[in-house]
Amino acid sequence: MPPDLAPLLAEREVVTTVLVQPLPLAEETDRAVSLAAGTGFVGGVVPWVDVTSRSLTRRLDELGAAPELRGVCLPVRLEEDNHWLVREDVLRGLGAVAERGLSVDVLVEPRHLPSVGELAARLPGLSIAVCHLGGPSIGWGQREPWGVYMLNLAPHGNVVVKLSGLLSLDERRWSVGHLRGFVEHVVRLFGYDRMMLGSDWPAHEDVATYAEAMTTAVEAAGPMTGAQRERLLAGTAREFYRLA
Repeated sequence: MPPDLAPLLAEREVVTTVLVQPLPLAEETDRAVSLAAGTGFVGGVVPWVDVTSRSLTRRLDELGAAPELRGVCLPVRLEEDNHWLVREDVLRGLGAVAERGLSVDVLVEPRHLPSVGELAARLPGLSIAVCHLGGPSIGWGQREPWGVYMLNLAPHGNVVVKLSGLLSLDERRWSVGHLRGFVEHVVRLFGYDRMMLGSDWPAHEDVATYAEAMTTAVEAAGPMTGAQRERLLAGTAREFYRLA
C-alpha cells in the first residue's frame, strides 16, 4: 500500500512515481486508480484494461475522468499467442488508446518482441513502453533470440524500454556484472533517451530491498554522464508519461 512505499521513496529521494497495474482484473484497475488519486507522490497511473472489449471506449472514458491516467498496461506474457498484440481486435483497441493520447506498457517475453515491433509500425502514434527489458532469461544467461529481437525493435522511435524487474528476472543471487551484460545491449540500441528506470516494487522484495533494486539497476546501466543519468532516472519517464 502507499504508506509502505512512501518511506522507501523518501530514502532514495524519489519525489514522483508511476503506478502500473498489470493484473487482468477490473476491480484491481479501479483500486489502482483510486489509490493514485489519494496519494500525493503518484504522478500517473497505468492500469490494465481489456482492449478487446466491446465496451472499451466507455471504459477508457470512465478511467479518463481520473487526471492521473496516463496509459494502459497489458500483461502480454500471459498470452500463448506470440502475435496476440497484432490481432485485429487488439489493434482496434490500442488504436482507441492512442486516439486518447494514452500510452501502453507491455509486459512481454522475448517471443512477443517481434509483434511489439509490428505494433509500433502499424500504430506509429502509439507510445509503447517495453517493461523489464523485454523479459530476457537473465538467470540462464540466455542472450538470444532476445538480443536480435531487441536489435530489430530499436529502429521504432515510438518504443522505449524500462530498466526494471532485473533482479526478479535473474532467478539467482544477482550481481551487477551479470546484469550489465544485458543492460549494456539495450543502452547501445536505445540510448538513455529511450530508457527509463522502474523499481518493480513490491515484486522484487523476495530477493532484494527497494534500495538494492534501484541502486543495482543504475549501476548496471553505468557509467553515465549527468545528462544521461537525468534521462534514465526522470527525463524519459517524465516525457513518456507526460508528467509535470
